Amino acid sequence: MSVIDIDLAMKHLRAESEDVVDVQSKLDSAESAAQKFLQRRFYADAAALASARAGVPAARLAARTAYQLAVTAAEAVENWDDRCAAFADAEFVFSEALRDCTAVARGIVINKSIVAACLLTLGHLWMSREDTVTGINTSSVIELPHGSRSLLQPDRIQMGV
Repeated sequence: MSVIDIDLAMKHLRAESEDVVDVQSKLDSAESAAQKFLQRRFYADAAALASARAGVPAARLAARTAYQLAVTAAEAVENWDDRCAAFADAEFVFSEALRDCTAVARGIVINKSIVAACLLTLGHLWMSREDTVTGINTSSVIELPHGSRSLLQPDRIQMGV
C-alpha cells in the first residue's frame, strides 16, 4: 500500500473514479521507483518509521541465519560449478537482505519533495506508455525528462541504481 493518499493522486491526475485501481498500481510503482532511487524507505510519519526501524535487528539476524544455512547447504554440493553457483546465490540473497535492512534503517518521513517527485512519476506513467515520444517525422525521437530525480536527489543516500 502506498504512503501517498490515493485521493491526492486521483486529483493530481484528474482521473475518474473508475480509474482508481490503475492509478493505485501506478502510484505504488512510482513510490517503489522513488525508494529504489533514494536507496531508503519513506514512511507516512515518525511513528511508522520508528516501528519499521525497530524490526531491523531481527531482520538482519534472520538474513544472517539464512545465509549461514545456505552456505552450509552449498558446502555439501559435490559438483564444483553447482557449489560455486550455490555460494554465489547465497551471497546475493544475503546482500539483498542487508540492502533492504539498510534502506529501512536509513528511512525517512516522507516530505513534500518526495511527494512531488512521486506525483511527477505518476503523471508520466499515466500519460506516457513509453520513455520516448515520436513526432510526425518518425526520425525525430525525444526522450522525456525525469524531473522527479532532481527532487529526490537531496535525500538520496548513495550513488547507484
